[in-house]
Amino acid sequence: MKRIDLHIHTVASPLDEDFEFDLDVLLNRIKDNCLDAIALTNHNLFDSDNYHQVCNAVPANVCVFPGIEVSVENFHVLVIADPARIDEFSSACLNVPEIQQGDNGITVNDFLQLFGDGTYIVIPHFKKKPAISSAGLTALGGIVTALEVSSDKKWYCENKSAEKPVVIFSDCRCGKGAIAPWGRYTYVGIGEMNFDSLRLAFRDKDKFSITEREDHIELSPGLYVASGLNVVVGSRSSGKSYLLDRVYESSDPDDVVYVRQFDIVKNAEEKAFREKLADEEASIKADYYKPMNGISSALLNLPSKETINKRIKEYISNLILYADSAAREDEFSKCPIYSAGKIAQDNANKEQEVAQALITLLNENPLSIEISERIGRATLVSLLKIAIDLYKAKALRCKCIDYANKISKKIKAELSLESSRPACPESPFAEAAKRKAYVIRLAKLRGATKSEVEISRRKIGKFSRITKRIPYGNAKTLKTAIEARTSLTGITKLDDVEYVEKILDADGVSDISRALFDINVVLENERGENVSGGQKAEYLFFQALDKAASQDIVLIDEPESSFDNPFLNALIATEIKRISSKATVFLATHNNVLGVSIKPDGIIYTGFENGVHRIYTCDSSDSCMRSSDGHTVERSEVLLKLMEAGGTAYDERKPYYGLVGN
Repeated sequence: MKRIDLHIHTVASPLDEDFEFDLDVLLNRIKDNCLDAIALTNHNLFDSDNYHQVCNAVPANVCVFPGIEVSVENFHVLVIADPARIDEFSSACLNVPEIQQGDNGITVNDFLQLFGDGTYIVIPHFKKKPAISSAGLTALGGIVTALEVSSDKKWYCENKSAEKPVVIFSDCRCGKGAIAPWGRYTYVGIGEMNFDSLRLAFRDKDKFSITEREDHIELSPGLYVASGLNVVVGSRSSGKSYLLDRVYESSDPDDVVYVRQFDIVKNAEEKAFREKLADEEASIKADYYKPMNGISSALLNLPSKETINKRIKEYISNLILYADSAAREDEFSKCPIYSAGKIAQDNANKEQEVAQALITLLNENPLSIEISERIGRATLVSLLKIAIDLYKAKALRCKCIDYANKISKKIKAELSLESSRPACPESPFAEAAKRKAYVIRLAKLRGATKSEVEISRRKIGKFSRITKRIPYGNAKTLKTAIEARTSLTGITKLDDVEYVEKILDADGVSDISRALFDINVVLENERGENVSGGQKAEYLFFQALDKAASQDIVLIDEPESSFDNPFLNALIATEIKRISSKATVFLATHNNVLGVSIKPDGIIYTGFENGVHRIYTCDSSDSCMRSSDGHTVERSEVLLKLMEAGGTAYDERKPYYGLVGN
């Protein structure tokens, strides 16, 4: 089996945080992980000089493939080339920045023209941001070689069902000061490592794996941990936090949550806790108000009531003048376009919604299997093409109407310079009616939402986070919430239409939707009381675990430094165990409640022996712990020493526990 990492960055691009290439970081990445092949895949560029520099520096037994990471319509694709065709590949890469479509990247068609001849290894981001959609996979067709995911958990989840090989790579930036990540490579079952052998191997997904031990995660060669719950033990300053830091640095930021030692207690201090709750409340508010942002934006872009009334008065005056000027009609004013109104404008929103709905159905969703079996993806793809064509035609028509109205306006202006009769004024009534309709719509929404309602009640550990929609109690609170610069005195006593009009007349309002009602978020303990001082740390820890439940990797560093044993045993241990059924958990601890009673899937022991730092691992059923370099220690001796202060101390305590029981 060969270890490969085909996703490495050595040259910074606008899509990266700036870094200066450090060859030593790359060489350490190769050495520490015993890699047999790498690929240089910088964002939207291939640097030939950098490639040759790396080729000349790496060990002779390591293959270096030229590559590029291409931005394609909101997803990324790795393209790996044959070193024998490097000149042809380099020329194709030069075209990528020239045909970029802003931040979204090049089109699928452009990508296929550059790299779609079947001679490349093509690996799109799959369960990894920015990820390819099902529609994108369909569009790329048969040129896709493999699918890249971001974590071991995702690999185990996707590998069984995927038609193509699933792979994990480091995606590391080899910059100065960077630490080469552990693991994050893929095994491939081939004898000789070269481009042709590798490309051929990608035809058989069974040749690929992320570990040589099934159901385990390989942190580095020979260092295996359980895919569930791992307890990390060791004496003070033995490297437990270092281990967690390395795992964190070697993980995709989107897949990992790190509950650091003492962070909970620090954030539980009154000021920090209030700030954290304020941020949480702000996020909840933003999500709740979001569906109304369209109405708010539309109203802010409409003219004010005062402006509308002024335009109506001017229109009536100009219309009278126009009627009185009939006697001055001439060849210029007789032109039909001179008195013609605007062509009614439309939009392609409905067509766009239909196309988007079809894209949603084609992407991963709860009905994917049923759609495939009962409707067929080919049918949906055909409908999507029709919807896109309709949308494009409608959008083009709208563009043409807009352009025609602009030409008409310009012609009218030219004719008016020659004619002695004024042009027929444009009616403002359509705009006035539009504004009125929006005001009434917003007023109805205000009327329906101004009573107090509980929106949600979310259980977080033994706490409840309750979100309520409430009316503003007074004008001052409302003014602060919407950042108005003018007085709103008496606004709460107005009817709904008058209320909305007063908001629209106020200066400085950037989000009208927030004027309709307020959002209140409160925390309660299991007794329905406000969270007390000592419970703040408990809530923050439960909150961290709540977030961790949706991640692939969870790192927890010595929670016993913040909590007592009854709390750890009764609540935290149970919650950590639950999370480990879905995520890989690393729990560093000195506490026997968490270290032993929690019944972990694997145990990791960190320590220094004669000045050498070693990491030992074993499964829960193993009596012997092993390091990657072949050293062993007895699990029982380690646990007795670290959890119970040694066997002698443990034996001395047992009679005391018996006396207490009597």
